[in-house]
Amino acid sequence: MRDLELTPVLSRDDVVISKKVQRDLERLGAKLGPRAAAVEKRWRRKLKTVFDANPDKAKLRALASINPGSWCGLLAEGRLNAALEQVDYHSRRLAKLDVPPNSVVASLKAYEEALTPDLKKLFPKDFRSQLSSLDHLYFCIKLTLNNAYYRVRDKEAQAFYDVFQDQLQSLSVQELMGRVLETLMRTFSAQAGVILLREGRSRKLTAAAWKGVDETLAARFSSSVGRGWAGRIAGSSKPLAVVDVANEPLIGNAAIRKAFHSLWGVPLVVRGEVRGVLQLGFSQEYYCLPREMALLEAVAERCAMAIDKARLLEELHDREEQIRQLGEHMLNVEEEERRRISRELHDEVGQSMQVIRLYLEMMRGSLPKEAHEIAERLTETQHLTEQTIEEMRRLISALSPNVLEDLGLPASIRQFVANFRRTLAGQVTLQMSGLDHLPKSTQIMIYRLVQECFSNIIKHSHADDVGLRVTRKNGHIQVKVHDDGVGFDLTEASRMRGSFGLSGMRERVALLGGEIEIESALGKGTRVEIAIPAGVIAPEPAKNE
Repeated sequence: MRDLELTPVLSRDDVVISKKVQRDLERLGAKLGPRAAAVEKRWRRKLKTVFDANPDKAKLRALASINPGSWCGLLAEGRLNAALEQVDYHSRRLAKLDVPPNSVVASLKAYEEALTPDLKKLFPKDFRSQLSSLDHLYFCIKLTLNNAYYRVRDKEAQAFYDVFQDQLQSLSVQELMGRVLETLMRTFSAQAGVILLREGRSRKLTAAAWKGVDETLAARFSSSVGRGWAGRIAGSSKPLAVVDVANEPLIGNAAIRKAFHSLWGVPLVVRGEVRGVLQLGFSQEYYCLPREMALLEAVAERCAMAIDKARLLEELHDREEQIRQLGEHMLNVEEEERRRISRELHDEVGQSMQVIRLYLEMMRGSLPKEAHEIAERLTETQHLTEQTIEEMRRLISALSPNVLEDLGLPASIRQFVANFRRTLAGQVTLQMSGLDHLPKSTQIMIYRLVQECFSNIIKHSHADDVGLRVTRKNGHIQVKVHDDGVGFDLTEASRMRGSFGLSGMRERVALLGGEIEIESALGKGTRVEIAIPAGVIAPEPAKNE
């Protein structure tokens, strides 16, 4: 049979048929058998008033199969339920053949009119009783018909819903294609499904996803645009359905011929361009009815858009990852350059400045006692040299703090804050906890963020009170900096050209997968809160300094 799905239909008890009506229907089935062919001829002539044009053979067979004359033998045997099973099956075929339900009901009415003259001849004495029983039968047929149409349309709606749900979920391309194939195989009772995709402008169609077959057989479906069965679909942008695979010249692969009896295929088209081919395989003879092909095309269209969207998102994610890696590399290069400059300042410039200071001291010591003015100049120059050495040490520490390498993040922040206190007249508070065992890159990033925050305070805030809190909480390192300075307009600051402080901080935080929140207003100070993912360990007791 075309459709193996057998669903329960109405029984005699369901439609509450009395024993008298049952006996009348059995008598009707027994007497109608010899005259069924003649009644069907009259019915076919009446169909011209139902349809604008005569229905094709498939529709005509399905319409005839729900008429009582097609299963009058079952009626005669008292097997009404078996008869209604046939009505249910062919009603679903009519739904998939896209015959409007009102046309099917009109066809039933035409058959009833064709049957009435014979009914009078067959039952001259109890014609009214037989007509009433026939009404009961037609009620059962129409109820079964309505039920069958509903199930077919509900199945179609479920297929659309499933694909739509797959689109809404954040699935990878591979997961999405697998889910779509599962949906379509379930909807059309297919044994297998394969999706072929094109890579860019390539004409090659490669198996990208499959269900119900192994990888080896799935690869046999691969083709190129214009060649073979799948290639014909991609080249023409039109669907194809093959009932007898063994005798289809476009399918030359022996393994496919052996595995399947029928194949359906539709192109995956996005913005007028064929991106691939979706195929369903069946192990038995399986005709693709018009409504089924329309549904498959519609689902394939949504599937193509969903796959295209998922691929774009994956490409975007890959680009973002590349940018993130590039940004991380640039920061590493920046840190390495800082270390190189600090080493050169320490090893070359630092040593030279120490030698200059030594020479100045030696020159001053060798002067005669009466050369007071020259001695004073040398003393001033020596003091200036010592200040330069001290400033250079501060720069070296800022560029690449040795304490961060040697003692870790907490010690380096304490040293930095101690140095900052010497430049700020007001109060600076510090609180830290849970900063042990962090990756070196995370320690450096947090240190640089603290540097940037305090640099902005020195340059712009004119603050009297500054607070820094660096703690580990809920799996995150939290950096909170506040000051009571003059504040600024965030919108205006973001528009300023040549100002990269805030954007630089945001980029550093983003590289670590963190979040940053900045609040400020003119005359109301500034608050910066940063949260960066970190490993979860028990926090240390807070230390106020």
